[in-house]
Amino acid sequence: MATAAEAPASAGGLVQHTQFQFAAATKEARPVRALLDGPPGSDRLISALRMASALGDTIAVIDTERGRSRQYADAIDQGFDVAELTAFKPQDLCLALYEAAAYDVVVISTWSSFWSGPEGVRDQVAQRSGKGSRDAGWDEVRPVERQMIETVHCHPGHVIGVMRNRLDVVLATDSSGRTVPTRVSLRADQRDGLEYEVDFAASMLPTREMAVTRSAAPTLAGEVLTDAAAVGAELRKWAEDGVDRAPKAEFLRRAYDGEATYESLSQLAEDIQRCRAGGMAALDRQGRLTTLGEVVSLRLRIARQRTQQTGQGAAA
Repeated sequence: MATAAEAPASAGGLVQHTQFQFAAATKEARPVRALLDGPPGSDRLISALRMASALGDTIAVIDTERGRSRQYADAIDQGFDVAELTAFKPQDLCLALYEAAAYDVVVISTWSSFWSGPEGVRDQVAQRSGKGSRDAGWDEVRPVERQMIETVHCHPGHVIGVMRNRLDVVLATDSSGRTVPTRVSLRADQRDGLEYEVDFAASMLPTREMAVTRSAAPTLAGEVLTDAAAVGAELRKWAEDGVDRAPKAEFLRRAYDGEATYESLSQLAEDIQRCRAGGMAALDRQGRLTTLGEVVSLRLRIARQRTQQTGQGAAA
C-alpha cells in the first residue's frame, strides 16, 4: 500500500493543495505608503505636502498638531483639506482614514502622535500595565496597533506619514574648543521596524535635504534629494505602473448599496480579495469602526438567508 508521500508520485505528480497555489508574478499598481521623519526645522511637513501635490489632485491632512498644517495652505497650488484630532487612539486614525477615502492622498501629521501621544499606543499600554504586567498591556494593545497599520495598507489613496524625531542633548566641542550642550536628532518617534511596512521612507536632515532610507522605486533608493515634488512624481510613476490591484473607494459605496444582491455582493467580495482591501476602514450599522471585509461578509450572510427564505416560500 502506497504511503501518503508516495501516492502523488505514483499518480504522475504532486497533488495540488487547494489553498496555496503559485502563479507568475506581475508588477502591481497600488497606492504609495510613505514615511517621512525629521527633527524640528527640517521642513518635514511642507516636504510631505509637496510630495502629496505630485502624487494626486486632492489632498487630506490628518492634523495632530493643533492645525499647524494650515500654515502651509498657500504653499500648495491645489490646496488641501484638514481634519484636526485632539486625541490619538489608533481607532481614531482608522476613522479619519475612512472619512478620507475619496481623497487621492492623505498626509498624517504626525503619525508619532498615535504612538506616543495622549491615548496613543504607548499610553494605552501604560494604562493597562498599571492593572497588571507590562506584557499583558502589550497583549491587549498590539492587535489594535496592527489594525491601524492594516487600515493604512488597505486605504484606497496614497498615504504619507510624517513622524517626529526624538531629540537628546549631548556635550560637544565647538570650533573654539569649548564644550557646549548640543541637541542631536535620534531615531523617529515610532515603534521599531515601521519602515518595513511601507514603500518609501526618508529622513529630513537639518539642511532640509531628504535622505532616502528605503524605496521600492529603484530610482530613489539611497539618494539624498532636495526636490520633494519630484520625489512624489517619481513615486506616482512607480505606483501606477503594473496591473491594477489598488483598493478603491467605490468598494465602500458598493458595500453600503441598499439594492445590492447576493450576486453583486459576491462579486464585490472577489474584488476586495483580489485587491487585498478587506482591512479598509468601514462602519457597521451602529456607526462603530469595523472593516470592509466584515461589512461585506455580514451582508452576504443576510442576503443568503433571504434568498433561501424566498426559495422556501416559493416551494411552499
